[in-house]
Amino acid sequence: MKQLVFIILSLTFTLFAKAQITIDTLSTEALNQLLIEQVERLAEDSDDDIDYEDLLENYIFFSENPVNLNSEETIRLVELRLLSVFQFEELQQYRRYYGDFLFLEELEMVEGFDERTLAIIKPIIYIGQEHNKDKITLNKMARYGKHQLVGRYEQILERQQGYMPIDDSALLVKPNSRYLGSPQKLQFKYTYNYRNKIRAGFVLEKDAGEMFYTDKVSDTLQKLLGNQYHRGFDFTGFHLYAKDLGIVKAAVLGDYQLAFGQGLTLWSGMSFGKAGAGSSVMKQGRGITPKGSASEYAFMRGTAVTLGAGPFSGTVFYSNRLVDANVSMADTLESEAEFVSSLQETGYHRTIGELQDRHAIRQQVVGGHLAFAIAHFEVGYTAHHTWLSVPLELKPSHYNQFYFQGQKLTNQGIDFKYVKGKYAVFGEMAMSYNHGAKVPEPVEGPTSIQSGVSTSSTTLGFAGLVGLTVKPAGYLNFTILYRDYGKAYQNLMSNAFGEGSRNQGQRGIYLGVEAAPAPYWNILAYVDQFQYTWLTSQVNAPSRGHDYYLRISHSFNRRTQAYLQFRSKTKMKNSTDAFVFSHYPIFYTKNAVRFNINYQIGWDLHCSNKAEYAHYRNDDGSNEHGYFLCQDIAYKPEGKPYSLAFRYAIFDAQDYNTRIYAYENDVLYSFSVPALYGKGMRVYLLGKVKLFNALTLYARIGRTIYSDREEIGSGLTLIQGNHKTDLKVEAIWKL
Repeated sequence: MKQLVFIILSLTFTLFAKAQITIDTLSTEALNQLLIEQVERLAEDSDDDIDYEDLLENYIFFSENPVNLNSEETIRLVELRLLSVFQFEELQQYRRYYGDFLFLEELEMVEGFDERTLAIIKPIIYIGQEHNKDKITLNKMARYGKHQLVGRYEQILERQQGYMPIDDSALLVKPNSRYLGSPQKLQFKYTYNYRNKIRAGFVLEKDAGEMFYTDKVSDTLQKLLGNQYHRGFDFTGFHLYAKDLGIVKAAVLGDYQLAFGQGLTLWSGMSFGKAGAGSSVMKQGRGITPKGSASEYAFMRGTAVTLGAGPFSGTVFYSNRLVDANVSMADTLESEAEFVSSLQETGYHRTIGELQDRHAIRQQVVGGHLAFAIAHFEVGYTAHHTWLSVPLELKPSHYNQFYFQGQKLTNQGIDFKYVKGKYAVFGEMAMSYNHGAKVPEPVEGPTSIQSGVSTSSTTLGFAGLVGLTVKPAGYLNFTILYRDYGKAYQNLMSNAFGEGSRNQGQRGIYLGVEAAPAPYWNILAYVDQFQYTWLTSQVNAPSRGHDYYLRISHSFNRRTQAYLQFRSKTKMKNSTDAFVFSHYPIFYTKNAVRFNINYQIGWDLHCSNKAEYAHYRNDDGSNEHGYFLCQDIAYKPEGKPYSLAFRYAIFDAQDYNTRIYAYENDVLYSFSVPALYGKGMRVYLLGKVKLFNALTLYARIGRTIYSDREEIGSGLTLIQGNHKTDLKVEAIWKL
């Protein structure tokens, strides 16, 4: 009955909105909605937890530092999937024929720029003159530079198992049974920007459970931790970045990220993958970018520089940073030797065990990228070499015998891109060279893969992808992409298009189409057929699968948009049936249908309704269902320094297989995409107020209430009770 009432209210709001809506000027709502859609797709596509902070940082950076439409900086809009490569080419062609833009309204005359595209990019662009010839002086930097300070506090208000009192003797017996620090998460960040050409900043962060200056542990535990004992901000980072300084196209000192080609040879940081499905699967390598977020993996720490003249450019880089790893001792005939059994990427250092893994080994990376680019063609060569201070020796398993092991790994690849008229051809071929890793010798028999004797082996691996995008008409484009990543291809910094996060032991073909069959209508669809050429952690045999996606969206007017989305993904996994041969995988399928509508009531109320249904089944007989319904209401009065956002949602998903990802509005520079399953409701209230024209305060409180359990979570995150409350407070000071 409650669900029926909820649906009736949602439909009532929608009908009322249609009666009240009038056309107004474009705002940032279209850009915000695009961000929500991309993050939800990333969450659905990932096999692992993703830190979306880098994506969010890029969007916010450009919203606060708009791109000059009369500069080459507009290529950044392609990197963020805000423009397609064809739209970028049309933009450049318009400037070549008619000169620089004088008014934003001229964009309506550029072929391929529909109303939705204009709504997305207008908040982050401006018309201006190039500043490349401006002489940079300390006086100008001090006068026109922008400063920003951000402080954030987060906490789960209910007490979790990891924070329960325990005496030192019990903790010594079970050293990983409690968190050593307080439940607060703290972050402090400073950034400086001068006309997008000079950027600098630092970031400090302490995760919940990590020790801060006020937390104390006994002398016995300090002695146990030794050099790994650490209090204060657990992560610290900084960057100093400059660009467009004559022959120096970009230079950075500190923390940074690199992205070249199609991501097969080198792409540190986040990548869109299928979240950029349709006409945008071709990546646009962004080269060197400074890293200002607090994410603790997939980045470089050191220095890099890009030099360029004419059609040629070259990048060299060096990174030297400590990474988390599980270090063990191995007995040999001569002495004990250290080895790494696994690399850790969570960034958490809350328990004794996690602290012992903190900054355990040193990773050094050196390499470069050479590029040649003319009007429609671009080709690049990338190479890098990675050293680990301690060799990586994985626990032998059926599926990981082709994973990287050892201390040294060399990667190199060639990427290309040709875009002209209605066609875009792109691709990358890559090779990995493992320098004498110790791997277990195989033995005879179907169930055993190792003899326990390690031998030195040099491993060569190859991988490649090639794609074609065709735009036969302004309202239609097709994309086809083929990938073949060898099972022996090894790369610690690869992030190319594929199923899952590992570009190894996989081949597949992707077909995508994007069409606008009528004004204000858009259709996006793709089919991805893939197969794993080797075992995976969940399948004891080579396996296959497919991913089908269809999305139909419609803009009723500038303040009302809706879409209907269907997705079906089929993969294989080991059977849990004791009577089924363990090496014989079974199929499982998850289908999901989503309807979403955004609309305005009057001038100040921005509303959204979302309904999603998920169905999971497998050959073992599982047949599970889940649904999610929510009402979002945001009060944003024009000309007022405050706003409010509220969500009420109900969900009923039988277990994790039918989980539903739901993006939530959050404080600035933060994100929330919880995976909801079980039965319950989710509510939150987000407030924003601007003070003194320089200080902005955000606060959000949310609660999840379950009706099917009296405990939430497990292990150290266990909460006794049926509800969980999260609090975030953020202050932003701009100068």
